[in-house]
Amino acid sequence: MATTAATAAAGNVTTTVTATIAGSHVLMIVDGYSKLKEALDDDDYSIKSDRFRAGGRRSWYIEFYPSREDEDDDDVGVYLCLDDNDDGDVTARYELSLLSRDGNTISSRQSFNTFSTQLNASPLLGDRFQVRCVLSVVDEVTAVAPPDIHRHLGGLLASQQLGGDMTFHVGGELFAAHKYILAARSPVFMADLFGPPGKENAAHVRIDGIEPRVFRALLHFIYTDTLPDQAVNEGDDGDKVAMAQGLLVAADRYGMERLKSICGDVLCNHIDARTAMPLLQLADSHGCRRLKEACIRTIKDLLAKVAAP
Repeated sequence: MATTAATAAAGNVTTTVTATIAGSHVLMIVDGYSKLKEALDDDDYSIKSDRFRAGGRRSWYIEFYPSREDEDDDDVGVYLCLDDNDDGDVTARYELSLLSRDGNTISSRQSFNTFSTQLNASPLLGDRFQVRCVLSVVDEVTAVAPPDIHRHLGGLLASQQLGGDMTFHVGGELFAAHKYILAARSPVFMADLFGPPGKENAAHVRIDGIEPRVFRALLHFIYTDTLPDQAVNEGDDGDKVAMAQGLLVAADRYGMERLKSICGDVLCNHIDARTAMPLLQLADSHGCRRLKEACIRTIKDLLAKVAAP
């Protein structure tokens, strides 16, 4: 059994995998236990099981004390022990049980990360019984951190001039970028920047029809595969809708289907009586099927409400 948890650290995320490795062992107490107990005055005397393996450790064993001064008359001491702690601490969940000779449970205790307990012996203990240990060793393994290339590329974009070999003129603003990154992310940029041999590919390009803030968000997505905060978390709903509309048009222009789909999903959450028709026209013009279907459903619902008596 395994579970995962994500821990934020220094701007990154590390995945911790918790694996539970189970094992069990039975210590059989032979006939003559009652006579043995009567003959023993030493409360340090114990019966130990064979070593058994669980969770990659070879030296687990059960230690059974028939008589201890610090216990009641009806109690016995049962301990789960581990010899080889050289590999570090061990976290374990276990259950220790006293079983009658026919396998019925007389007494049972569960614990976590503590290797000792006392069990009630009861009059049913008899001269032959078993001590059973069911053990689950919890092993936490810190996995390799997930990819963070988007963070590094985002830093490269933020540096503007570092290694940049392209300059875009958009609405009076200048944007520095890197040809190979643009070409890798957009088939249109690939064709424009690395066209047929002999085609001159300018290092300075003027782009019309896109607002500077939209082009900035487009570059952010190209480098990081995420939308910038100002596109999704800042401003009122009108600003978010306008940004999503502009990015959808830009994404379609540069053949970036994933970005177009994301923008369409954002707009699906802002369809109402005022925006349904404009968004339907936008979706139809730029091939956004989900947005188009959502707009049609909204328009049908509005018409049904108007037609209702």
